[in-house]
Amino acid sequence: MVMEKYKALIERFALVPIKNDAHLDEAHEVAQSLMLREVPLAADEGEYLEVLLNEIGKYEKKYHALKCDEMTPLELLLSFMKDHGLKQVEVANVLGVSSGVINEIVKGKRELTKEQCVKLGNHFKVTPAAFLPRVLA
Repeated sequence: MVMEKYKALIERFALVPIKNDAHLDEAHEVAQSLMLREVPLAADEGEYLEVLLNEIGKYEKKYHALKCDEMTPLELLLSFMKDHGLKQVEVANVLGVSSGVINEIVKGKRELTKEQCVKLGNHFKVTPAAFLPRVLA
């Protein structure tokens, strides 16, 4: 039985393999809207988001290869900053935070919020999940 919220999400953005970077951008927008929603996701919406993030990850792994699975969110952020020649103040602007907040993030004294993960994912064109803390089994 397909639940109504899931059906609406499928109509908005079908769960199919991502075909190109434009399709990836659309997938990021849908994932972002779900991750930043104030109201908790229903079970079917959570399952949809999980599959969508998997498809985003598959595409990015194939066409925008990063070894982000082996990196902590902080290591990934620092790697992106180095690769893109970004200073803390520039990342603070991307995130919409003060220089003090970005300094604490970069020093490992503060973790990224979900909203900040989404902003970084959009900025660097990767799945926001790459910046979320890993759950160890």
